[in-house]
Amino acid sequence: MVWFKFALLGLGALVGVVLIAGVAGYMYVRHQSSGYFASLSHHGGVEIHQNGLIGRFYAPKGVLHHTSVLMLGGSNGGYPYDAAAQDLANSGYPVFALAYFQDMTGNPKSRPKYLANIELEYFFRALDWMKTRTEIDPERIILMGESRGGELVLLLASHRPDVAGVIAYSPSHLVWAGLNPTYDQPAWTLNGKPLPFLRTRYAFGASLLSMFQKALAETPAAERERATIPVENIHGPVLLISSKSDGLWPSSQMADAVAARLHARGFCYPVENLQYADSSHLLMGYGPGLIKLGIPYIWEMNFGGSLEGTRKARDAGWAASKAFLAKIAAQ
Repeated sequence: MVWFKFALLGLGALVGVVLIAGVAGYMYVRHQSSGYFASLSHHGGVEIHQNGLIGRFYAPKGVLHHTSVLMLGGSNGGYPYDAAAQDLANSGYPVFALAYFQDMTGNPKSRPKYLANIELEYFFRALDWMKTRTEIDPERIILMGESRGGELVLLLASHRPDVAGVIAYSPSHLVWAGLNPTYDQPAWTLNGKPLPFLRTRYAFGASLLSMFQKALAETPAAERERATIPVENIHGPVLLISSKSDGLWPSSQMADAVAARLHARGFCYPVENLQYADSSHLLMGYGPGLIKLGIPYIWEMNFGGSLEGTRKARDAGWAASKAFLAKIAAQ
């Protein structure tokens, strides 16, 4: 199973706490996920280890020059969701599911241990690699990511005008700090320089959601603007998918900020801002979703929503994502 770092979304000072989770924690996660972890196991995709890239490539048989997806996970690290990538491939869309830092099991070992100081050039190489594949139309590559990956796909597309569109699940409108143990490093670098970022401050007993809300409310406007992603530089349609019940960070509020910035700057491409009630932070994919992680009465991470609300939101969001891809494929 995939273990989530307790540093998820910014609590680097508490890295390692989740290691206390044993059988009881596993059983609790199973109960609160209703089959979610089955979607994380590896069933398909060809392992890619080229030009420093580490990922899995899912290609439909016989497909040539088709709309494709570069899929990026979030703060759990490792490879993006296998079932989601395979489902897109089964629907005719080649997928490159890229790993960019290690999960809690330390895999893939050739990637950095933490989400910190990750070079954007790594993802640029992935896009360039995809363009060499005969299965892929180089003018129709879509970025898809969740959580910190949702932040990342908006950031990448703002720097790469050749990206044809963006699907951002539980996104952020600005860049947050890296997830190293001391929580003092940038998440992303470009041309060897750190990109400006916002920090959260840990407060004992406070929820992750409240800490992000506090940071957004109390950080000076000039500092927030420096860390804000210039989404108006994206050269394609944008689909934002978030939860109004997100328990980790205010993704619907931040999705609204993305949409508002695009509108204010006269963005000429379509923008969809889908938001679901009673649903988890973890929306990328279909079927059951994880709503809680932890050990009863000891430690708990609440992703938000209910099992049924999350399943409905994931299925609806996934259908919207496929419709988004179909529109681009038909152009």
